[in-house]
Amino acid sequence: MSIEYPLKPKSTSYLEQGQFWAVPLEQGGFGCGVVLAKLLRQGKTDTRLFFVGLLDWFGEAPPTLNQIKGANIIETGAAHIKSITETGGVIIGSGYNVVGIAREIEKSDFISTWGYNVITRLAERYVTVNKSSKQDDVTSVPS
Repeated sequence: MSIEYPLKPKSTSYLEQGQFWAVPLEQGGFGCGVVLAKLLRQGKTDTRLFFVGLLDWFGEAPPTLNQIKGANIIETGAAHIKSITETGGVIIGSGYNVVGIAREIEKSDFISTWGYNVITRLAERYVTVNKSSKQDDVTSVPS
């Protein structure tokens, strides 16, 4: 099945491991979400929830595959398909290499379930912490 991007998914039918999207941030710029796996409930594919990862990539423009190739997954959870669409995002590409996670996994109590905006809030928190630590590094350099 050939998928054309950008893709605004209405269900998990067209989601594939390694697809990614830009996570728009309130203060400007973008984070990056990635599809890690489809979720199963009693052996059947969930049509709305999927296993998502937030990458440690942040930029002024939406991500490209080349930019995120070396990025690490910093948060994971089960997210509703609206986590992409309600935050202004669309799937913009595929090819991120997901290591150690099957393409389909059974939903369990060990996977936290995220609200629609959780990935945005997590990305904003990481950007804020990262900026603070960089400022601390700059101010602590002896003159």
